[in-house]
Amino acid sequence: MKQALKRALPYGCEKPVGGRSEEVSGSQLNQLKMFKAAFLALLLIPVCAIAQNPIRLKARTIAPTPGAAVTIPAPHGVEASGRSHYILQFAICPGPDLLHQLERRGLRVLDYVPDCALMVSSEGTADLEGLDLTWAGSLEASDKLSPLVTSTPAPAYLVIFQRDADMDVAHALALRAGFTVLENPSLLPAQLVVAGGAAGLEALAAADEVAYIMPASADLATGGAVMACAGALTQAGPIAEYATVGSGWSTDSSGTASLQYFFESVTTKLDQSSAESEIERAFQEWAKYAKISFTAGGSALTDRTIAILFAAGAHGDGYPFVGSGVLAHTFYPAPPNAEPLAGDMHFNADETWQIGQGTDLFSVALHEAGHALGLGHSTDPTAVMYPYYHIATGLTADDVAGILALYAANDGTPAAPAAPVTPAAPVTPAAPVTPATPTPATGAPDTTPPSLQIVSPGYTIVSTSLAKLVVSGTASDNVGVASVKWSVSTGASGIASGTTAWSATVPLLVGTNTVTIRAYDAAGNSSWRAITVVLL
Repeated sequence: MKQALKRALPYGCEKPVGGRSEEVSGSQLNQLKMFKAAFLALLLIPVCAIAQNPIRLKARTIAPTPGAAVTIPAPHGVEASGRSHYILQFAICPGPDLLHQLERRGLRVLDYVPDCALMVSSEGTADLEGLDLTWAGSLEASDKLSPLVTSTPAPAYLVIFQRDADMDVAHALALRAGFTVLENPSLLPAQLVVAGGAAGLEALAAADEVAYIMPASADLATGGAVMACAGALTQAGPIAEYATVGSGWSTDSSGTASLQYFFESVTTKLDQSSAESEIERAFQEWAKYAKISFTAGGSALTDRTIAILFAAGAHGDGYPFVGSGVLAHTFYPAPPNAEPLAGDMHFNADETWQIGQGTDLFSVALHEAGHALGLGHSTDPTAVMYPYYHIATGLTADDVAGILALYAANDGTPAAPAAPVTPAAPVTPAAPVTPATPTPATGAPDTTPPSLQIVSPGYTIVSTSLAKLVVSGTASDNVGVASVKWSVSTGASGIASGTTAWSATVPLLVGTNTVTIRAYDAAGNSSWRAITVVLL
């Protein structure tokens, strides 16, 4: 049955054939649309276990009380739209029947929130009678602020509004909070870039129409043309930006997540081998750091297979590409998504795909592969997983920390590429001569800095109630790591225990602490990583 439905799933006006595509006739397309409806209905069968799972936001975790009565609090901050926004969590992940029931009650589903919760909007008081709810409530202002905007002032901020927000109201809210709106036609709908002091962020976040605020990248702050990722997808809606991720793919006894990939079609803007090579290279970049294996598969229907598709317009998953602008989208692993759609990566065939410039296929594939592995968006503008793409040559420390929060570290994590060092040949001792200016035995001086990773904590921004924090990680060098040192923005510093595998117990003061780790080699070269720790 699954194979028949998968074959029947239409990809807009294209049908993959032998790695390329050919047009489907209008009559065939109408027939396929009927199959699409049935297929998506099956995919929406609940896949979450019946349990009181927590609701995982980036700012906090909400743990529903089993058996507690569920009521929606009075709405706050409602603007001219008259709509209020709520998170509703259900005993099982919402399926098609529940989604239709919510629609009949006048509730609009906007986002999926792990686990088994939806962000919805309603006019007036929501009718929850008879729904199998475990929790209902509104976002607090603190839930909507990236820790980066509260710890470090930024030149501009990306403000993400609820998907049904009235953007005239959105502009008015930004102005009222003391911000200047920086117009950019490349932004996704329901988003603004604003400039102004951080003092107005809390007031802006308190508005019901606002979903999340994060630092704006340099391209966004200067009004440059940008390309956006609409976010990781589930069959109940996109993942909300204020939510954190789940557990990724399951692993075997060795801790490895073994996955396959299959090319249903590739872009016609590049030759097929080059396009496939760039996407495969993106997969392997993640596998450098985490125990994940990728092997070529023989079918898009096989479980744990990432199907790769280039398509234009509507292509059968309910998330059509409309012209250019959104480069790609990807479905999260199973769960919350069901097979065979889980992990699939879809690229917009209308884009002008290139290698190393313009719309760089490797950079976009690297970002989308992160979603396929279970990562959401980062609020760090330099990270590959930031919601607006930029050309990347590899992962940042923030990206690596994210993937290591889901999967075990790869024991063979490679060091950063370094220039080869050729050892000098042994020299037979000779009679003493007048010393000359010393020359290193290896020829050119060592200028390659060590490679450094912070493994624990697994995030670049953490909060704790403890006065000390254990920080640990790894370091490597083309010659050897001499020492690893730590310092805190409050003035404390010290030397970590170990070098290639190191750890340090760092004292904290109440408030924001920036902890910087530096690795040194014998030549004095160094590299650093930093995390922000908030002591509550």
